[in-house]
Amino acid sequence: MLSRVAAQLYWLSRYLERAENMARILEVGQSFALLSSSDSSRAAPDTVSEPLVITDTLAAFEATGRPMRSDQVAQFLAWDPDHPSSIFNCIQSCRENARSVRGAMTVEMWECINDTWLELLVRKKKNADQAVDSGFFEWIKQRSHLFRGVTFATIQRDQPYHFIRLGTYLERADNTARILSVKTQVEQAEGNNLVDDYYRLGAVLRSVSALEAYRDTYRDAIDADRVSELLIFNSRVPRSLHFCLDETAYILNQLPQQTGREARKRCANLLTNLKYGSLTEVYDSGLENYLEMFVTENIALADAVQTDYLESIA
Repeated sequence: MLSRVAAQLYWLSRYLERAENMARILEVGQSFALLSSSDSSRAAPDTVSEPLVITDTLAAFEATGRPMRSDQVAQFLAWDPDHPSSIFNCIQSCRENARSVRGAMTVEMWECINDTWLELLVRKKKNADQAVDSGFFEWIKQRSHLFRGVTFATIQRDQPYHFIRLGTYLERADNTARILSVKTQVEQAEGNNLVDDYYRLGAVLRSVSALEAYRDTYRDAIDADRVSELLIFNSRVPRSLHFCLDETAYILNQLPQQTGREARKRCANLLTNLKYGSLTEVYDSGLENYLEMFVTENIALADAVQTDYLESIA
Protein backbone atom coordinates (compact mmCIF):
# COMPACT_ATOMS: atom_id res chain seq x y z
CA MET A 1 0.00 0.00 0.00
CA LEU A 2 1.38 3.41 -0.97
CA SER A 3 2.22 5.77 1.87
CA ARG A 4 0.27 8.55 0.13
CA VAL A 5 -2.93 6.48 0.15
CA ALA A 6 -2.38 5.38 3.74
CA ALA A 7 -1.79 8.99 4.83
CA GLN A 8 -4.92 10.30 3.14
CA LEU A 9 -7.12 7.57 4.62
CA TYR A 10 -5.60 8.22 8.04
CA TRP A 11 -6.13 11.98 7.81
CA LEU A 12 -9.64 11.87 6.39
CA SER A 13 -10.71 9.91 9.47
CA ARG A 14 -8.85 12.29 11.79
CA TYR A 15 -10.52 15.31 10.19
CA LEU A 16 -13.97 13.75 10.43
CA GLU A 17 -13.41 12.77 14.07
CA ARG A 18 -12.07 16.27 14.75
CA ALA A 19 -15.23 17.83 13.29
CA GLU A 20 -17.37 15.61 15.50
CA ASN A 21 -15.26 16.42 18.55
CA MET A 22 -15.54 20.14 17.82
CA ALA A 23 -19.33 19.80 17.66
CA ARG A 24 -19.30 17.98 21.01
CA ILE A 25 -17.10 20.64 22.61
CA LEU A 26 -19.31 23.48 21.34
CA GLU A 27 -22.43 21.68 22.49
CA VAL A 28 -21.15 21.26 26.04
CA GLY A 29 -19.79 24.82 25.93
CA GLN A 30 -23.27 26.13 25.25
CA SER A 31 -24.57 24.11 28.20
CA PHE A 32 -21.96 25.69 30.48
CA ALA A 33 -22.76 29.16 29.18
CA LEU A 34 -26.42 28.65 30.08
CA LEU A 35 -25.42 27.35 33.51
CA SER A 36 -23.13 30.27 34.28
CA SER A 37 -25.66 32.83 33.03
CA SER A 38 -27.95 31.76 35.87
CA ASP A 39 -25.24 32.70 38.39
CA SER A 40 -24.05 36.30 38.17
CA SER A 41 -21.12 35.54 40.48
CA ARG A 42 -19.39 33.57 37.72
CA ALA A 43 -16.97 35.07 35.23
CA ALA A 44 -18.87 34.62 31.97
CA PRO A 45 -15.86 35.29 29.68
CA ASP A 46 -13.98 32.38 31.30
CA THR A 47 -16.90 30.06 30.60
CA VAL A 48 -17.32 31.33 27.04
CA SER A 49 -13.63 30.79 26.29
CA GLU A 50 -13.59 27.15 27.47
CA PRO A 51 -14.06 25.67 23.96
CA LEU A 52 -11.09 27.78 22.80
CA VAL A 53 -8.92 26.58 25.69
CA ILE A 54 -9.84 22.93 25.06
CA THR A 55 -8.94 23.23 21.38
CA ASP A 56 -5.84 25.36 22.06
CA THR A 57 -7.15 28.16 19.82
CA LEU A 58 -7.59 31.02 22.29
CA ALA A 59 -4.73 33.05 20.79
CA ALA A 60 -6.00 32.46 17.24
CA PHE A 61 -9.48 33.63 18.22
CA GLU A 62 -8.18 36.77 19.95
CA ALA A 63 -6.14 37.58 16.84
CA THR A 64 -9.35 37.80 14.79
CA GLY A 65 -10.61 40.70 16.92
CA ARG A 66 -13.96 39.02 17.51
CA PRO A 67 -15.74 39.86 20.78
CA MET A 68 -15.58 37.14 23.43
CA ARG A 69 -19.18 35.98 23.12
CA SER A 70 -20.51 32.44 22.91
CA ASP A 71 -22.02 32.98 19.44
CA GLN A 72 -18.74 34.38 18.12
CA VAL A 73 -16.74 31.50 19.60
CA ALA A 74 -19.15 29.01 18.04
CA GLN A 75 -18.96 30.69 14.63
CA PHE A 76 -15.17 30.74 14.78
CA LEU A 77 -14.84 27.05 15.69
CA ALA A 78 -17.58 25.93 13.34
CA TRP A 79 -17.29 28.08 10.22
CA ASP A 80 -14.17 30.27 10.16
CA PRO A 81 -12.42 29.71 6.79
CA ASP A 82 -9.03 30.76 8.21
CA HIS A 83 -9.15 28.37 11.16
CA PRO A 84 -7.77 25.03 9.89
CA SER A 85 -9.63 22.97 12.51
CA SER A 86 -13.03 24.61 12.16
CA ILE A 87 -15.83 22.15 11.46
CA PHE A 88 -16.21 23.54 7.95
CA ASN A 89 -12.52 23.15 7.10
CA CYS A 90 -12.32 19.70 8.71
CA ILE A 91 -15.19 18.40 6.58
CA GLN A 92 -13.66 20.01 3.50
CA SER A 93 -10.26 18.42 4.21
CA CYS A 94 -11.93 15.08 4.88
CA ARG A 95 -13.72 15.24 1.54
CA GLU A 96 -10.59 16.28 -0.37
CA ASN A 97 -8.61 13.39 1.09
CA ALA A 98 -11.44 10.98 0.31
CA ARG A 99 -11.70 12.23 -3.26
CA SER A 100 -8.00 11.53 -3.80
CA VAL A 101 -8.27 7.90 -2.67
CA ARG A 102 -11.69 6.88 -3.92
CA GLY A 103 -10.19 3.66 -5.25
CA ALA A 104 -9.25 2.57 -1.73
CA MET A 105 -12.77 3.17 -0.38
CA THR A 106 -16.15 1.66 -1.08
CA VAL A 107 -18.72 3.59 -3.08
CA GLU A 108 -20.91 3.91 0.00
CA MET A 109 -18.07 5.47 2.02
CA TRP A 110 -17.36 8.07 -0.65
CA GLU A 111 -21.03 8.92 -1.08
CA CYS A 112 -21.42 9.42 2.67
CA ILE A 113 -18.52 11.88 2.84
CA ASN A 114 -19.47 13.68 -0.37
CA ASP A 115 -23.12 14.02 0.68
CA THR A 116 -22.00 15.45 4.03
CA TRP A 117 -19.87 18.07 2.28
CA LEU A 118 -22.61 19.04 -0.18
CA GLU A 119 -25.20 19.39 2.58
CA LEU A 120 -22.75 21.45 4.63
CA LEU A 121 -22.42 23.86 1.69
CA VAL A 122 -26.22 24.13 1.52
CA ARG A 123 -26.39 24.87 5.24
CA LYS A 124 -23.69 27.51 4.88
CA LYS A 125 -25.56 29.19 2.03
CA LYS A 126 -28.92 29.15 3.82
CA ASN A 127 -27.49 30.56 7.05
CA ALA A 128 -25.79 33.77 5.99
CA ASP A 129 -25.02 34.60 9.61
CA GLN A 130 -23.54 31.09 10.05
CA ALA A 131 -25.52 30.46 13.22
CA VAL A 132 -24.82 27.26 15.10
CA ASP A 133 -27.15 25.46 17.47
CA SER A 134 -27.81 22.03 18.95
CA GLY A 135 -29.43 20.87 15.71
CA PHE A 136 -26.25 21.61 13.79
CA PHE A 137 -24.10 19.82 16.37
CA GLU A 138 -26.35 16.75 16.27
CA TRP A 139 -26.19 16.68 12.48
CA ILE A 140 -22.39 16.73 12.51
CA LYS A 141 -22.28 13.88 15.03
CA GLN A 142 -24.80 11.84 13.05
CA ARG A 143 -22.83 12.22 9.81
CA SER A 144 -19.67 11.06 11.57
CA HIS A 145 -21.53 8.09 13.08
CA LEU A 146 -22.95 7.26 9.67
CA PHE A 147 -19.53 7.18 8.02
CA ARG A 148 -18.14 4.86 10.69
CA GLY A 149 -21.15 2.57 10.33
CA VAL A 150 -20.87 2.48 6.54
CA THR A 151 -17.13 1.85 6.81
CA PHE A 152 -17.62 -1.03 9.24
CA ALA A 153 -20.31 -2.58 7.06
CA THR A 154 -18.71 -2.29 3.61
CA ILE A 155 -14.90 -2.22 3.57
CA GLN A 156 -12.51 -5.17 3.68
CA ARG A 157 -10.51 -5.66 6.88
CA ASP A 158 -7.13 -4.81 5.40
CA GLN A 159 -4.74 -1.85 5.51
CA PRO A 160 -7.16 0.90 4.36
CA TYR A 161 -9.60 -0.07 7.12
CA HIS A 162 -6.83 -0.13 9.73
CA PHE A 163 -5.48 3.31 8.82
CA ILE A 164 -8.98 4.82 8.95
CA ARG A 165 -9.53 3.41 12.43
CA LEU A 166 -6.04 4.43 13.56
CA GLY A 167 -6.73 8.07 12.75
CA THR A 168 -10.06 7.94 14.56
CA TYR A 169 -8.71 6.61 17.86
CA LEU A 170 -5.64 8.84 18.04
CA GLU A 171 -7.80 11.91 17.47
CA ARG A 172 -10.43 10.72 19.95
CA ALA A 173 -7.94 10.07 22.75
CA ASP A 174 -6.53 13.58 22.35
CA ASN A 175 -10.00 15.10 22.59
CA THR A 176 -11.03 13.19 25.73
CA ALA A 177 -7.82 14.14 27.54
CA ARG A 178 -8.20 17.83 26.62
CA ILE A 179 -11.81 18.00 27.82
CA LEU A 180 -10.91 16.38 31.15
CA SER A 181 -7.89 18.62 31.59
CA VAL A 182 -9.78 21.87 31.08
CA LYS A 183 -12.69 20.80 33.25
CA THR A 184 -10.21 20.02 36.03
CA GLN A 185 -8.79 23.55 35.81
CA VAL A 186 -12.30 25.06 35.89
CA GLU A 187 -13.33 23.08 38.97
CA GLN A 188 -10.15 24.08 40.82
CA ALA A 189 -10.67 27.74 39.95
CA GLU A 190 -14.34 27.89 40.87
CA GLY A 191 -14.32 25.80 44.01
CA ASN A 192 -16.89 23.18 44.94
CA ASN A 193 -20.59 23.73 44.40
CA LEU A 194 -22.48 20.44 44.47
CA VAL A 195 -25.30 21.53 42.18
CA ASP A 196 -23.02 23.09 39.58
CA ASP A 197 -20.59 20.16 39.79
CA TYR A 198 -23.44 17.77 39.04
CA TYR A 199 -24.46 19.62 35.88
CA ARG A 200 -20.91 20.30 34.75
CA LEU A 201 -19.79 16.69 35.20
CA GLY A 202 -22.97 15.48 33.54
CA ALA A 203 -22.21 17.74 30.58
CA VAL A 204 -18.67 16.36 30.38
CA LEU A 205 -20.03 12.80 30.30
CA ARG A 206 -22.56 13.71 27.62
CA SER A 207 -19.85 15.37 25.55
CA VAL A 208 -18.12 11.98 25.22
CA SER A 209 -21.35 9.92 25.12
CA ALA A 210 -20.54 8.29 28.45
CA LEU A 211 -23.42 9.31 30.73
CA GLU A 212 -25.21 5.96 30.35
CA ALA A 213 -21.93 4.11 30.81
CA TYR A 214 -21.34 6.00 34.05
CA ARG A 215 -24.79 5.10 35.37
CA ASP A 216 -24.37 1.45 34.39
CA THR A 217 -20.93 1.26 36.01
CA TYR A 218 -21.44 3.14 39.28
CA ARG A 219 -25.24 3.35 39.77
CA ASP A 220 -24.73 6.40 41.95
CA ALA A 221 -24.65 10.19 41.85
CA ILE A 222 -22.11 11.76 39.51
CA ASP A 223 -18.79 12.16 41.28
CA ALA A 224 -15.67 13.90 39.94
CA ASP A 225 -13.31 11.07 40.93
CA ARG A 226 -15.45 8.45 39.24
CA VAL A 227 -15.79 10.54 36.09
CA SER A 228 -12.00 10.73 35.87
CA GLU A 229 -11.65 7.02 36.57
CA LEU A 230 -14.23 6.14 33.92
CA LEU A 231 -12.77 8.32 31.18
CA ILE A 232 -9.15 7.43 31.88
CA PHE A 233 -9.03 3.80 32.95
CA ASN A 234 -12.27 2.07 31.89
CA SER A 235 -11.48 -0.25 28.98
CA ARG A 236 -15.12 -0.65 27.90
CA VAL A 237 -16.06 3.01 27.32
CA PRO A 238 -15.45 3.83 23.62
CA ARG A 239 -14.05 7.32 24.28
CA SER A 240 -11.95 6.55 27.35
CA LEU A 241 -8.18 6.87 27.10
CA HIS A 242 -7.72 3.18 27.88
CA PHE A 243 -10.15 2.06 25.18
CA CYS A 244 -8.61 4.34 22.53
CA LEU A 245 -5.06 3.16 23.26
CA ASP A 246 -6.20 -0.47 23.40
CA GLU A 247 -7.63 -0.13 19.90
CA THR A 248 -4.57 1.75 18.69
CA ALA A 249 -2.26 -1.02 19.92
CA TYR A 250 -4.39 -3.67 18.21
CA ILE A 251 -4.40 -1.74 14.93
CA LEU A 252 -0.63 -1.22 14.99
CA ASN A 253 -0.18 -4.97 15.41
CA GLN A 254 -2.20 -5.53 12.22
CA LEU A 255 0.04 -3.24 10.17
CA PRO A 256 3.40 -4.23 8.60
CA GLN A 257 5.86 -5.09 11.35
CA GLN A 258 9.03 -4.19 9.44
CA THR A 259 8.22 -0.57 10.19
CA GLY A 260 6.50 1.12 13.10
CA ARG A 261 8.84 0.13 15.92
CA GLU A 262 8.82 3.59 17.50
CA ALA A 263 5.04 3.93 17.20
CA ARG A 264 4.42 0.52 18.75
CA LYS A 265 6.85 1.27 21.59
CA ARG A 266 5.20 4.58 22.44
CA CYS A 267 1.76 3.05 22.27
CA ALA A 268 2.81 0.15 24.52
CA ASN A 269 4.21 2.55 27.13
CA LEU A 270 1.02 4.61 27.21
CA LEU A 271 -1.18 1.53 27.31
CA THR A 272 0.83 -0.04 30.16
CA ASN A 273 0.24 3.05 32.30
CA LEU A 274 -3.48 2.90 31.56
CA LYS A 275 -3.78 -0.85 32.16
CA TYR A 276 -1.96 -0.93 35.49
CA GLY A 277 -2.32 2.63 36.75
CA SER A 278 -4.77 3.88 39.34
CA LEU A 279 -6.54 7.10 40.17
CA THR A 280 -4.46 7.40 43.35
CA GLU A 281 -1.26 7.47 41.28
CA VAL A 282 -2.82 10.04 38.97
CA TYR A 283 -3.73 12.31 41.87
CA ASP A 284 -0.27 11.92 43.38
CA SER A 285 1.20 13.49 40.25
CA GLY A 286 -1.74 15.85 39.79
CA LEU A 287 -4.67 15.12 37.46
CA GLU A 288 -3.99 18.18 35.31
CA ASN A 289 -0.31 17.28 34.95
CA TYR A 290 -1.19 13.67 34.13
CA LEU A 291 -3.60 14.67 31.37
CA GLU A 292 -1.20 17.24 29.90
CA MET A 293 1.50 14.58 29.85
CA PHE A 294 -0.91 12.19 28.11
CA VAL A 295 -1.73 14.77 25.42
CA THR A 296 2.00 15.34 24.84
CA GLU A 297 2.72 11.61 24.62
CA ASN A 298 -0.27 11.01 22.36
CA ILE A 299 0.98 13.70 19.98
CA ALA A 300 4.40 12.05 20.01
CA LEU A 301 2.72 8.73 19.18
CA ALA A 302 0.88 10.34 16.25
CA ASP A 303 4.18 11.81 15.04
CA ALA A 304 5.77 8.35 15.24
CA VAL A 305 2.88 6.89 13.21
CA GLN A 306 3.44 9.61 10.61
CA THR A 307 7.18 8.89 10.42
CA ASP A 308 7.10 5.09 10.68
CA TYR A 309 4.11 4.31 8.47
CA LEU A 310 2.83 7.21 6.44
CA GLU A 311 6.21 8.32 5.12
CA SER A 312 7.77 4.89 4.64
CA ILE A 313 5.20 2.16 4.01
CA ALA A 314 5.37 0.64 0.54
